[in-house]
Amino acid sequence: MTYGGGMPPLRRPLALITALFIGLLAVVAAPAAHAAPDVTDAVSALRAGDTVYSDPNAENALSSAEISRLTAAANASGIPMFIAVLPESAAGGGSADDVLVALNGEIGMAGVYAVVVGNQFRAGSTSGSASDLATQAFRAQRDNGVAAVLDEFIALASARAAGGSPATADTSAGGDGTAVLVVFGLLIVGGAVVVIVLIRRQRRITAKQLVAVRSAIDQDVTQYGERLAGLDLKDPDLDEAAREDIQRALDDYDRARSAVRAMSHPNDAAAVTSALEDGRYALACAEARLDNQPIPDRRPPCFVDPRHGPSVTDLLWAPPGLGERDVPVCAACRTTIETGGTPAGLDVETMDGQRRPYYQAGREFGAYAQGYYSPFTGVMGAVLMGTMLSSMWHSPGYTTSDLNTAGMGGSDDTFGGGGFGDFGGGGFGGGDFGGGGFGGGDF
Repeated sequence: MTYGGGMPPLRRPLALITALFIGLLAVVAAPAAHAAPDVTDAVSALRAGDTVYSDPNAENALSSAEISRLTAAANASGIPMFIAVLPESAAGGGSADDVLVALNGEIGMAGVYAVVVGNQFRAGSTSGSASDLATQAFRAQRDNGVAAVLDEFIALASARAAGGSPATADTSAGGDGTAVLVVFGLLIVGGAVVVIVLIRRQRRITAKQLVAVRSAIDQDVTQYGERLAGLDLKDPDLDEAAREDIQRALDDYDRARSAVRAMSHPNDAAAVTSALEDGRYALACAEARLDNQPIPDRRPPCFVDPRHGPSVTDLLWAPPGLGERDVPVCAACRTTIETGGTPAGLDVETMDGQRRPYYQAGREFGAYAQGYYSPFTGVMGAVLMGTMLSSMWHSPGYTTSDLNTAGMGGSDDTFGGGGFGDFGGGGFGGGDFGGGGFGGGDF
């Protein structure tokens, strides 16, 4: 039996007391450290093209028939969906909300996400809200099991995408009603085929984008490693502060290499370039100490080529293909520009095999630039004006939707540059992941 509030009346006082007790513990005790949610297998499967992933060790693991049925329903909805059923251990001591956020962050694509972690069901959307649908589906089908709840959730999301609500077929029309159902079924099948084709095409595009971004990343990390190769922490000319700077630069190198190994999407480049930006500033500090110079201000990397390290000034210059603007430049590039020369900029290879300045190479390089420049958004918004990255650069920094669509790729953007929009007037609104409000319930 279900209740309007989703909980039997006798359990509500106990739940309230429990919540107050947990809140008191949170105040008087240090917060417990939780391991990061383990969504590796789910991410691999969903990125490879699966719509529904079920860990065989999950407490509520789905059968093969249930997975097939849910996959067909989700694909027919016309909405990119990512659904995972995982064991409670996948949360790493956290909650289903944490797993949902981690799954969205690792996949990095716009869509509707749903997870069952142990006995917890949560769902949300990267654009608009699906949380109310998750709660509605849970309340309607919780007694019928996980598969029934997911089936109901998919149906509700599909109805909202179409701008309507689930309806019961009217069979009183006899033959006409049957004809309508046949036509409707054909439309669903045709729509499902189109959606599957589009999703597969998008994943092929994303794979090509990853190859291009990964190539640039590998070169950046190699160049930085070569610069570190000649350093010696035992150099007697180094004081303790300089040694600390160099150790930090070495640690950032290790961090960058680890992030490279973990890359599976163009958006993952931000973690690498962020580490490289920090390491190059640490090197600049060490060099200043060795030369008995003041510690440099933390400034954006050189816009001509961020591998040059921190800039020393802003200089009026017209980058190739752009109009004049004040850009942050390193000392060497400043000298070249001031003497009438053209500094050698950073060109990267795009997924179509062309070489272009990194800021004109495509939206897939958005996260690459973000890692270098996001701490300096106030400066970079004007610098990037007119580039292929300008539409992604909003003060005070990148938004979640920017990063989720960074790899969608210009005119090849399967689902549109801004995610889902309103799903045909269905009113998905502003986005569950931005507000952290996820619907669902606990079985």
